[in-house]
Amino acid sequence: MLKAIPALLLVLCPAFALDATGSLRQALALFNSGKYAESFDLASQCLRQNHENAAALKILGMDQFMLGHPREALAAMTRASELAPSDADAFYYLGRLYFSADNAVAALAAFEKALALDSASVRAHNGLGQTYEALGRRAEAESAYRQAMAIETDQPKPSEWPAYNLGALYLNDGRTDEAIACFRRALQVNPAFPEARVKLAVALSKDHAAPESFELLREVLRADPRNAEAHYRLALLLTKAGKPDEARKHFELFETYRK
Repeated sequence: MLKAIPALLLVLCPAFALDATGSLRQALALFNSGKYAESFDLASQCLRQNHENAAALKILGMDQFMLGHPREALAAMTRASELAPSDADAFYYLGRLYFSADNAVAALAAFEKALALDSASVRAHNGLGQTYEALGRRAEAESAYRQAMAIETDQPKPSEWPAYNLGALYLNDGRTDEAIACFRRALQVNPAFPEARVKLAVALSKDHAAPESFELLREVLRADPRNAEAHYRLALLLTKAGKPDEARKHFELFETYRK
């Protein structure tokens, strides 16, 4: 199963706003503040004035996805990419939408098009890596993640996602030491990244580094007591440590919060 689009991956780049009208700037601001319905209404007004406004269609498509209308979102983003065939962002978002719809073949084509237009796009390389991984092309996925990580070293605001995704790939393949290094790199970029803390705890526990694993998971739960995976992983560690009563409590919390 492919992953849904994280909201943070749908934040538009500054260049998009520079080309937008005042109304579209406002629609974009509403989107970025999580006011998807208001953003949708404003983008729709712009489209009523010009049915072929690619910028408005991009915002509209992302609003529709966040509002739970993936089919309409895909249609809007497809049209945006047709109207603006040199817009790398449009193809990147199109790839994310295909990826979330479990259409890895179409996602691959969209990400490749995005990279043909902008070879320095970290997020497009990252999306390409996820798509290769979904297709079982693990060596190519590793290469794409590494390319994203190499590019972002020169950027003022690097992303934690390529290192995290590469670490998860390594962890699944039993390459524990390499996974640990990737998760630590992701946490250097974003120390508050809970997914990386949980995965690092899992990787460390495979090498019997239990003390740090326990602390990582407890840190996640102090920040978010409802984190189901952290409860589950902590329960497993507690079971191995011979603490069945405490483990049972966290298994119960896992069952509660995963719903």
